[in-house]
This record gives sequence, structure tokens and C-alpha cells, in this order.
Amino acid sequence: MAGPNDEAIDVPLESGAIRAEYDRELATWLRRRLGYLCIAYVVFQILSTGTLVAYSMGIIGRAETERAPTPIERRAEQAERRADAGLAPRPGDERAKAIAAEIREREEIARQRERSREAVVSTLDVLSTVVKDAARGVAGSGRERRRPAPAAPMRPADRWYLEESGRAGVATPADKPSLDDESGDSGQSGGSAADGAPNDDSAASSGDAADTAGGGDALAPTAALPWWTFLALGGPYLLVVAWFGLLVRPKLLTRAELVAAASRMILILGLINFIFEAALLIAIPTIPASPLVSIFFWHFTASLFLPWSWRESLKPIAPLLACWLLLSLGLAVAQESWSVLGVKVLALPFIFAPALVLCYFRLRWHEDRFKTGFVGRRFLEMRREYQQARAVHESLFPKPFTTEWMRFDFGYRPAAEIGGDFIHAWIGPDGRFYLTLIDVTGHGLASAMSVARIHGEIERLRDEHPDEGPAKLLARLNRYFHRLLARHRLYATGLLLTIDPRTGEMRYASAGHPPIFHRSKGQVTELASTTFMLGAVDNDVFGEDEVTIQLEERDTLILFTDGAYDAKNPRGERFGMEQLRDTIARPIAPPKWTQFLMRLLETFEAGVAEDDLLIAEITLLQRSDAPGMRAETMPSSWLATTPGFDE
Repeated sequence: MAGPNDEAIDVPLESGAIRAEYDRELATWLRRRLGYLCIAYVVFQILSTGTLVAYSMGIIGRAETERAPTPIERRAEQAERRADAGLAPRPGDERAKAIAAEIREREEIARQRERSREAVVSTLDVLSTVVKDAARGVAGSGRERRRPAPAAPMRPADRWYLEESGRAGVATPADKPSLDDESGDSGQSGGSAADGAPNDDSAASSGDAADTAGGGDALAPTAALPWWTFLALGGPYLLVVAWFGLLVRPKLLTRAELVAAASRMILILGLINFIFEAALLIAIPTIPASPLVSIFFWHFTASLFLPWSWRESLKPIAPLLACWLLLSLGLAVAQESWSVLGVKVLALPFIFAPALVLCYFRLRWHEDRFKTGFVGRRFLEMRREYQQARAVHESLFPKPFTTEWMRFDFGYRPAAEIGGDFIHAWIGPDGRFYLTLIDVTGHGLASAMSVARIHGEIERLRDEHPDEGPAKLLARLNRYFHRLLARHRLYATGLLLTIDPRTGEMRYASAGHPPIFHRSKGQVTELASTTFMLGAVDNDVFGEDEVTIQLEERDTLILFTDGAYDAKNPRGERFGMEQLRDTIARPIAPPKWTQFLMRLLETFEAGVAEDDLLIAEITLLQRSDAPGMRAETMPSSWLATTPGFDE
């Protein structure tokens, strides 16, 4: 019977049991992802620290190309070659060698200063620096000579070298010394270029280096960071990650503990790196260390691995941002760079927005995946539970039987796994047959649970009042419904009948139940309801009316619930009471009405069942004076429950 309990019941994800299971699954996933994050941090730190050490030691770094020598360097080179050839030195050769050595020394100082300016102090800078240096040296890695650059006017540095060499007695361009004139080495063509006026090619190629050497006194040279500095940073870093990954993480069980541990680890690692970079910035302001980039790295990397909310992701980053802001304020006061600080502060939301968006959608994705998996798992569990509940539910039903005086048969098909239709039958002490048919409003688990309670109440009434008739027993059942079940909006239609095998007398009382079809000698009579449905009114209004009829041999009683005439086909057409009446009134009766009607209605519905269906058949074969049933004809399930039965 369809009823008010048919509305859908929405169970939110935030309910206790579901939320607990969701937190357990999220904690398991978070524990695994935290382990992956620790491994990623360790691998990245080992690779970056190794690269930093190699960079600081000069194993890897910028691929420097060979520049063209300056005129004075060519003069010194010619002097060395002349000396190697055993020729007499020319005036000014020693002075040219001294000036060339001074040029090389100044250039080395300039290179050291440049390396200090571009020193790699962060694990995040190493890859970009190596790639940048490699790109710079793609065209000329190693020490290979390149073709001279296009002609350019002489630079002031070249004039300075030539003037200095002229005052020191070194040959000027007017002297035009040539190694080829003395050695006859026609293969050395560079001498003429060096001894003559400096051509534009040599001047252009030497201009940058000479300018650097000439202006080197303006800045004090700074030493490059030693390799052991990076090992000093990497050691504590690896110890912290190993501590959290190997010792702390396996002991954590809840999601809150795991999030707190991940926040502490990221905060400690960030502080170690921040202290290192802040010290370098204070000691060497020219070093391009960037603590804000490092903070972004900790935040974004953790958000890639950990399924946490965007608020949780900001907890370890907020203290680091506060430290960075204090450091930036101090540097802004010292360097008066307020505009740069303002731009960085305004850019903070855009810098951390990608990680926050990632956290939000990642957690939403995990929640949706959990809901899908949870529904699937619970569906399988509920199917198993429904199957077990259906077995228990149907064990409450009697067994069809046939005796020498009557035949009892029924068919039952719930709309879901279990339903609210129920039939109960027993033999009284005086040999009378008692049958109760109940149809609880609604269908499904709620109705089936009500059936279990009703079964217990019927058993109690049968034991305490074995001699009462159908009307009184139905009134007692109504009192139970009205007091206990009606408050939960649970009602039922029902009927209770008794048949005396000696006389064929049938007495019944019906509480709003569909009519009983009495088929006798090809004629069908409808036995209507006698009172209100169970639970609708109290016993003062309910009454105790019952009807008595006389059954003849071969008479058949057909009982059913409303699912028989409310059945609908796929087009939405109801089977209807009229068609059911015409079917039962057919001239030729089938061997078993229950099987015939069940197949007919299931064919009509075409597999789309909307309500429970129960059909019962009672046929009086003959009158009998036996006080009860014989053991060989009585169902085994009744032997222990039939009062007054004497085998």
C-alpha cells in the first residue's frame, strides 16, 4: 500500500557515521600522500644541493667563450713567441707582458664579482641558473675561438692601454712590429694586425672586458659562497624530513593529526630555508635571494600532494609570510625601496591563488569520489543486508499446505527487496483455521520493520486470547496500531477470518481492506470491509463488527492487497478492480488462483512494480469432524507453534 512514507529521505554527508567514514578514508589518503611529499622533498633537496655544490665548485656553470685579445695582449703574445723562437726582444716587450698580466688579473676579479652577484643561494634558483648559463653558452661552449664581431670604433679602454704602453716605452702602433719580419713565419698573420693600428674587430671584441677591468675599483669584490654552505643547509633539512616521514607519520591516525604534522614539517623546513636566505640578504645585499619564491614553493608543492582545504594550507605559510614581511620592511627602510615592497605585497594574492584554487578543487574532487565509492559500497552492503532481512522477513510467513478438508496457498512479491504486506495463519485449539492479512502503508524497509512488530503482536494475541473471534482480535490489533504506530504515520488495512472445518462457517472482520472474493459454483461475491483501517481511530469508534457466511464444498476465497488492482503497465494504465473481478469470475477456474493471478499481473506490469503484491487462496475441499490436522499434512513450521496440537 502506497502511503505518506514514500517521500525520499536525504541523508547528508555531514551525518555522524558518514562523516566518520569520510574522515577515515581522507586520513588514509593523507597519510599516504604525506609520505609521497616527504620523498619528493628529499629527492629534490639531494638533487638541488648536489647541483649547488657543483655550481659553487665550478664543476658546472656558465660556459664562457674566448674573447679576442686586446692590442696590448697581442703585443705581449708576440713578445712571448719571439722569445720562444730565440729572437732578440724588442723595446717594450717586458712592459707589454706586465700590462697583459694586469689585464688578466682584473678580468678574473670582475668575473668573481659577477659570480657573487649571480650566486645561487636557493634550491629553487639552481635549475633556472644552470639552464640560463647553458643557454648563454650554446653557441660557444668550451674554449673554442669564435669569428670576430663586426667592426666597431675603438673604445676608450683600448686607447688607455696604448697610451700607457707608449709612456712606458712600449712600441706604439706607429712602430708596427711584426714577428713575420724577423721569423719569416708567413702563417702568423695576427702580428700585423697587432702592430698596426688596432682594427675595429679587435677593439669591439675587447671593449666589454676592458670596461669591466677599468671600472672594477668602484665596487669591492665579494667572495662566492663556499660549497659547504649548501651542505650546512641540506643537512638539517633532510633530518627534519626523515624525522616526520619515518617516525612521526606512521603514528598518526586521524586526519587532524596528519594535517597538523604536515603543517609543522612545512613550517620548520620553511624557517630553515628562510633563516639561511635572510642571513645572506642581510650580509650580501647584492645576492638575488628570494624568500618569497621559496615560501611559494613550500605552499604549492604541499598543495600538489596533500588533500587539505585552502584554509589548512595557509596555516604553515602564514608565519613564513609574516617573517618575510618583517624582513622586507627592514630592507625597504635600509634601501628605501618602498615601491618594490608595495608591488610584492599587492601581488601576494595572485602568487598564492593557484595553490588555493588547487586545494579547493582537489578536496571537492576527493569528496565527490568518496560519495561515489561510498554509495557503491553501501549499495552492495545494503543489498546483502536486504537479502538477509528478506530471508528473516519471509520466515515469518506461513507455508502453503493442503489437508483433507482445505487447501491454503498464497503468493507474495514485494516491490523492493522486502515490503509491508504480511499474512499469518494458524490452527486454534478447537481446530479452527485463523488467517490474518495485513497491508502496511508504504513499502520497503520501514514497512517491513513494522511487519516484524505486528507479527510479534499477533503471536501475543493468539497466545493470550485463543478463543476470541476475528472482530475482537482485530480490535485489539487496532489498539496496538493506534497507540504505537500511528504516531509514526504508519497505518494498515487488514482482515482476520476463521473457518470451522466441521460446519464450514467462515467469520471475518475487515479493517478497510480490499474485498474478499467468494467464488461459489461459478458465482463471485464480494465481501466488503466492516470498519476503519488499523490505527486511524481508537477502539470506541473502531467497533467490533464481523460477518458470518456459510462455505460449501469446493468454495474458494480469494484475498489480495491493493497491489493487485493498482498494478500499472508501462503506459501508466491501471489493472483496476473491474478487470480483476472479471478475471476471477471467469467460467473455468485455473488449478491455482495465486499462480494464475501473479503471472497475469506481472505480465501486465512488464517488470515495473510500484507496490507490494500478495494474493491468497483458501478452498474448502470438504467438511471434516477432525479436531485438528494430521501431522503428515500439517506444515513442519507449524508443529512447534500450533497450540493444542496433539500428534
